[in-house]
Amino acid sequence: MLRSLKEERARHFRLALRIGIPVLVFVMALVYGVFYREEPIALTAQNTAIFLAMLFAIVYFIFFALELSRKETLLDRVTEGYHYESFLDEVRKCHPRTLAVVQIDNLAVINENYGVRRADEILRVAVDTLDKALLHPGGKEGWIGRKNGAEFLLAIDEEPEKVEKELERFVKGCGQLEDVEVDFVFAVIRNNIEDPEKAIEQLRDLVAQRHRFEDAQPAVAVSDAKELTRAEQEVIEALERGDLLLLFRPLLNLHSQKTDIYEVGVKMRRKDGSSIAPREFLPIVNRHNLGERYDLLIVERVLEAASRSDASIGLSFNLSPFSLRKTSFLDAFYRRLEASEVEASRLIVELYERRSHHRPEEYFSRLKTLKRWGVRLCLDNFGSSNASMEYLRRFPFDMIQFDREYTFDLERGKSLAMLKSFVAMAHEMGMLTGVKWVDDRRKIEILSELGVDYIQGFAVGKVVDEEGFIRINPRK
Repeated sequence: MLRSLKEERARHFRLALRIGIPVLVFVMALVYGVFYREEPIALTAQNTAIFLAMLFAIVYFIFFALELSRKETLLDRVTEGYHYESFLDEVRKCHPRTLAVVQIDNLAVINENYGVRRADEILRVAVDTLDKALLHPGGKEGWIGRKNGAEFLLAIDEEPEKVEKELERFVKGCGQLEDVEVDFVFAVIRNNIEDPEKAIEQLRDLVAQRHRFEDAQPAVAVSDAKELTRAEQEVIEALERGDLLLLFRPLLNLHSQKTDIYEVGVKMRRKDGSSIAPREFLPIVNRHNLGERYDLLIVERVLEAASRSDASIGLSFNLSPFSLRKTSFLDAFYRRLEASEVEASRLIVELYERRSHHRPEEYFSRLKTLKRWGVRLCLDNFGSSNASMEYLRRFPFDMIQFDREYTFDLERGKSLAMLKSFVAMAHEMGMLTGVKWVDDRRKIEILSELGVDYIQGFAVGKVVDEEGFIRINPRK
């Protein structure tokens, strides 16, 4: 039985005692007054009113106690694990050594194909399975909770390295629940700060890294909450200082055999000069609602680099779709562009979305504003999601860059045939095409034959910093 259920039953028993004792006293007083007094109680209007008032008070007390019990339950109604607030209370009270988040990554698919009731059943079974797999062996001290959706919270009084290994075994061995395929993703940290909510936010950041960056692998050593708190502060301070490190990757024009576009990658810098990778800082930036500020800082730095370099060189860089949906951001973008006197066509904004968002027409209207200014738009990682094909169908992009999987499997028949079709389609729609991760001459030859316009990778050139980029492409 889940620990949460045991505690809920114990709480109900204590409540029953609290309700039962005054009821018992009332009944005993009533029996004594009716049967054991020498003079029976006269059934006067006054005594009847007192009796009814006492009865009403008892019934109201019972109702109030039961309603309070319902509202103050420890349990999540769907899974019967702890609900979020009661889970936090247990963590604050017992301070277990390890916290973890486990998510069912494909809950939306399960809802869509099996219905909400079936999905709720899967959530209940998932909590029970986690309890049996992680807490029952050895009678470990632990708690399982849920806030919403398919996110389960675990608190276990055991070393995090051991919990991580147990979760890895659980995920590998639990591909199905109730004959339904289930995809789990998880993160683990050492619980060594006082605020469990903060630690849970950090866990969500770790999970978000694996969602956003396909090549993100679990860390060899488990992070702890103190380290993550310090890293979070470093990210916020770097953003306040505007301390970004720009890296420029050359794109070779296969027709002219010249490099006339550079893709700009972004890292943050700590005070000691060391860099922070996007997979580390982007979840923090988003959680603190600093995405618009970060994107504007990128725009400012790209415009600065463009103003110091050859006017024939284009700069391609990524901006968040959430920033581009905001009129305030676009207005600020345009003000900075106008003040810089950089030719708008030199800027190529890269867009990448895993799935389509609601109200796409409003989004596309904002993108058309950018195109009217002269900024070019590139659909990045094309072919990696259904959204990319839908966006291509509905909006006139200037350029598309293909997902790296096509490059890795370039010499295989299926990938080659698909890429050939996509390139022809893009050219027919008046769009330039780009391929990344090109690492040998053979791939260059194949891509040239396909008519690809731009390539990027080790076979093209090395990544350079901002000063190196300006030195290679000085302003004329």
